[in-house]
Amino acid sequence: MKDVGLVCEGGGLRGIYTAGVLDYFLDIGLEFPYLVGVSAGAIYPASYISRQKGRTLEIQRRYIKDPRYMSFKNLIKTGNLFDPEFAYYRMTKELVPFDYAAFKTSKTIYKIGTFNCLTGSTHYYSKEDFTHVDEAVTALLASGSIPFLSKEVVIDGVPYLDGGIASPIPLHQSITDGNKKHFIILTQPGSYKKYPLKYRRFTEIFYRRYPHVAKALINRHNIYNDTLEDIKTLKNKGEAYIIKPSRTIGVGRLERNVSKIEELYRLGYEDAKREYSDIIKWLNP
Repeated sequence: MKDVGLVCEGGGLRGIYTAGVLDYFLDIGLEFPYLVGVSAGAIYPASYISRQKGRTLEIQRRYIKDPRYMSFKNLIKTGNLFDPEFAYYRMTKELVPFDYAAFKTSKTIYKIGTFNCLTGSTHYYSKEDFTHVDEAVTALLASGSIPFLSKEVVIDGVPYLDGGIASPIPLHQSITDGNKKHFIILTQPGSYKKYPLKYRRFTEIFYRRYPHVAKALINRHNIYNDTLEDIKTLKNKGEAYIIKPSRTIGVGRLERNVSKIEELYRLGYEDAKREYSDIIKWLNP
């Protein structure tokens, strides 16, 4: 497989669909040479890079209802819905350990999209940027820092937020990096389109310190929908393959219903399994 990019959309807990797809790929030994993701589309695939099948689902099963992991009490007290120390650093090194050695030695080029609050651009970190697991976790924390529900994550003096703000589906980074074909995992079913942000004035006030954040959030629906059109064009040319939920389960971005999370994970696994022969034909025409 050459010049094929795996592109992963975010979507919070909807990203468990992506985890299901990727766990099927681990089962059959399908390894992509390149992966780019934003937000949950970067966080969950990290366990694909480290070849830890089931790790993402295990985290949700064990901790999604734990207030130390995610709670509005955290948000009120700290400004973060997800507690960074518990949900990221302890999770990675202690609670459900991440195989950082396997991650670093993986042959897959792996890129994490983060939003630079000062410039309004998406900055991508790669495995080569990290010399310690904490650096990787910090980049993932920045990529998953949901607007309004998270503090900015400062790296080398620069504040970052959710990588999906300006690049909700990071197709164009895959193109920029030279890939000729793009396998795209979406987390919304059917013919989903994104609608304009409802609270424009509130957004401008909330992010008055970072006007680029407000501007990008207000324009995000245009970027998202335009990217879907670009994907459609590439698909018609045979240069993109799309996999997305084959039915609606109704898992929200901040879902806490474990049964629904498990159902969406299984759907991702089964969708990938069902489409396996078509995927292989597309990869190897």
